[in-house]
Amino acid sequence: MGFITQSRRELNRLSMRTKVIVMFLVIMGVFVYRISSSTHHYIVELQGEDKVNEILSFAHSYLYSSTDSFSLKTDLLAREINHIGPNVDTFRMVCRESKTWDRPLRPDLVFYIDTGGNILFSCNRTYSSSDYPGIKNSFMSLQAVQKGLKGQSVSGFDIIPADVLSAEGLLDMIKVPVVPTPNSRGVKYPVEERAMAMFSAKPVYLSGQMHGVFVTARILNNRFDIVDRLNSEYNISATIFMDNIRISTTVPDKEGKRAMGTLLSTPVEDTVLVKGEKYLGRAFVVNDWYVTAYEPIRDINNRVIGSLYVGLKEAPLLQMQHEMDNEIKITLAVLTLIFVSALYWLYRSIVIPLQSMSASAISFARGELEVQIPTDNPNRCWIIKQCEFPECPAYNSPNLKCWLVPKTRCCESGKGNHQGDACSRCTIYRQLAGNEIEQLADAFNYMAASIQEYTHSLYELNLELEGKNDELTDQRDELECQKQQLMALNQELEASLKAIDDSQSIIYALAVAVEAKDPYTRGHSERVAEFSVRLADALGLYTRDFGIIRGAALLHDIGKIGISGSILRKPGSLTGIEFQQVKKHPGIGERICLSLKFARDMLPIIRHHHERFDGKGYPDGLKGEKIPLMARIVAVADAFDAMTSDRPYRPGMTVDEALNVLGEGAGFQWDAELVAVFINMIRESGSVDLVAIALERKDQDIN
Repeated sequence: MGFITQSRRELNRLSMRTKVIVMFLVIMGVFVYRISSSTHHYIVELQGEDKVNEILSFAHSYLYSSTDSFSLKTDLLAREINHIGPNVDTFRMVCRESKTWDRPLRPDLVFYIDTGGNILFSCNRTYSSSDYPGIKNSFMSLQAVQKGLKGQSVSGFDIIPADVLSAEGLLDMIKVPVVPTPNSRGVKYPVEERAMAMFSAKPVYLSGQMHGVFVTARILNNRFDIVDRLNSEYNISATIFMDNIRISTTVPDKEGKRAMGTLLSTPVEDTVLVKGEKYLGRAFVVNDWYVTAYEPIRDINNRVIGSLYVGLKEAPLLQMQHEMDNEIKITLAVLTLIFVSALYWLYRSIVIPLQSMSASAISFARGELEVQIPTDNPNRCWIIKQCEFPECPAYNSPNLKCWLVPKTRCCESGKGNHQGDACSRCTIYRQLAGNEIEQLADAFNYMAASIQEYTHSLYELNLELEGKNDELTDQRDELECQKQQLMALNQELEASLKAIDDSQSIIYALAVAVEAKDPYTRGHSERVAEFSVRLADALGLYTRDFGIIRGAALLHDIGKIGISGSILRKPGSLTGIEFQQVKKHPGIGERICLSLKFARDMLPIIRHHHERFDGKGYPDGLKGEKIPLMARIVAVADAFDAMTSDRPYRPGMTVDEALNVLGEGAGFQWDAELVAVFINMIRESGSVDLVAIALERKDQDIN
């Protein structure tokens, strides 16, 4: 405890300059650390994740657009079979044409299977009855064949079993040696003999009856055209996994070859293959860290059979962060240099004069009344004493030296008016006035000189007391006048504070600020307020509630201040994301008005004016009478004015059309009882005039 007390005393003894420098260095250090941490989080983590997500979307689009192109080409061949007929010559022609496709789409399997499961033709070999039934069942197990025999044209991904690949003579081409990795579950077999492929199946009809299915497939095992295209297009690493095994990749291993056969890590496998969800993360590949993203690849029946991976190197992001950190450090170094220079200048301008004043004050306290504080630019107006204005208190005064008094406002007793600062109009004062520190030094010098002068003239002043009595009386009148002025100012201040607390002009200013963002809604809040008050009156609400409901109606759309003007003025329909932004405005309006004392009773109305009577509204989904009555009133008035107002995306309805819409939504969107009262109110002669006036005001606002 004693050590802490001693340390505190030592710190208090430090000079102001030392304290400011230490505090500045501490703040700069914390600022540099936070900026560095924030840039890393934003550039490496957030921006890296956004970038890899964007690239994954492109990779997804490219992968599935390849299946669409593959399906389109298959459909053209199937049309030829339908047109000519499924015979040997047709199949041979189809086989020749398929071999002319672009290499990334050239099929490895082209076969035709009839409804009985007989393989009538294959580009890779000829099947006979002796090959059945084993191979027949294998071909029939393919999902593309099964769906095609049901009359469906399908395209997508599927797994080809080893016996089909063996029968087609493709087994050696598709084998992928499995490379166990420490952070994966691994597999029980050393070589993968299945294949992932793009499939397209088209049913063939003869005389209106299904005859068979024409099937093409492009194997992805050990094929790199897709991943190489993604690598060249987006400068990323890309991989296609079948289950958890790499079957096509641009990722190199330690020897610089493609890292074929390596496995997914267990966390990625659980997220992507088991749960079927996207996975974002970081991974160390060979000698670099990557920001990675995975998404599941689904088969024709929407089952997860693999995943698509893209990876973005962190090195460029880290380099960007490093460059930004250096720029920030250079900027802070320059700011520090400027601060130190300014601190030195302030030290010369403030601290040294204050030290001189302290020494002079001590001397003055010891009785050295002739002491004077040296200043670089002394304001000697108080010594020159050449006042040019009769209003100045020092004019023709034998005692005042015309420096300290000029800043006061003088009240002339009997006239009731205020004289301005005489010295601010004085040529001598304007030429000689210094800065604040110099004025403080001159004030001390003036005080010392005045006290010295008064000390020498006490005897003379005592003789003049009688004459000064009248002067004191005048001063008392002046003080009384100032007192009255202060009391009047105080009353004005209290009235202003009260007006600020509950002034309706604040409500109008806030409502106008919202509607200024969209000229089509100008005057909307005033009209909603007018309709709401009239409806409340028709319902028999207390008159004291009219001010609350009027204020809430004026403020009901204040939350749209926080909504982009481009969304509010959009001429077409809003997207789902844009509508979600608009639905936030009741909550934003509630938070804006939360600190306003006069709006305390209006908050539930502002928050719930978009709730529906059937509970399908927002923001809280309140239902029926759980919605505050005044919020239900404003909802009806708001809907009516919105429907009868022109908007960028539609013209306003007529009064009768709007009332019909209200009637149709009664009990669902709006309170049926309130709608009935409102419709009767509008259709009465007096209320019709109200509508006409409101619509006329709306037209004037738009013009």
